[in-house]
Amino acid sequence: MMTAMVRRLLQRGLAGTLMLLLGVMIFQFVNPFIADSIGGEEGLSRLIELLPPGLQTLAQISPDFIALTGLAGYLSLGYDHPVYLVLVMSAIIGFTSRSIAGEVDRGTLALTLSRPIPRTNIYVARVAGLLVLIGVFASVGPLATRLGLAIAQPTGDVGTDQLLALTLLCGLLTWAVGGLSLMVSAASDTTGRVVGWATGFLVISFFVDYFAELWATLEPVKPLSIFWYFDTTGTVVDGSVPLTSALVLGGSGLVGVVAGWWRFTRRDFEI
Repeated sequence: MMTAMVRRLLQRGLAGTLMLLLGVMIFQFVNPFIADSIGGEEGLSRLIELLPPGLQTLAQISPDFIALTGLAGYLSLGYDHPVYLVLVMSAIIGFTSRSIAGEVDRGTLALTLSRPIPRTNIYVARVAGLLVLIGVFASVGPLATRLGLAIAQPTGDVGTDQLLALTLLCGLLTWAVGGLSLMVSAASDTTGRVVGWATGFLVISFFVDYFAELWATLEPVKPLSIFWYFDTTGTVVDGSVPLTSALVLGGSGLVGVVAGWWRFTRRDFEI
């Protein structure tokens, strides 16, 4: 029964999920080719030096960036890019919003609740589906990057351990977002409400993290942004996930999932 529920949840919106997954694959696959076409590490370093100081500040890169981080630093920028984040977060938020709030809105949750299935089992099926989705989206980007590196072969060295660390970090970010949005979904009656709350949270977090580098006034609140702990450059260069990132992102997702379970198992559904 649990497997059937997870399969049904994942099949809903499958076409859209696959398109988002394809977008992630293509976006990360072409980055090694871009690096090679520019001239590898040396070409990237020269390109950054040619950028006006103001543009370097807006892009949050310096002439020493490639010299210090190499090809790994350049490739890590693809995982901080808004395009990548939008593709991944759309899939995660889409799943969590329709798996509970969406079913309440459509009235399909009534059929599931009418059966002799504990509410905890129903909720665990949603968490299991979320974990499957997280595993797929967290790994497909680094796998596409590895494939691009093998074909393009740009100058520079990026090892498998570095990409594995990046996979773990991406999984932690999506786990945090998925857990928190599942919590909102468990307390909501419409898909739009979940999407609105989750999108608003992510947009504010992103801009706080981004503009804190440009505006000192935001510096004290920067640790409140979830993206503050999504240090892709440090993770790829060092080949390990910072402990603080693992604790905050992992803990945020866990708190969201537990709070969502508490709300889901106790609320009265008007269906």
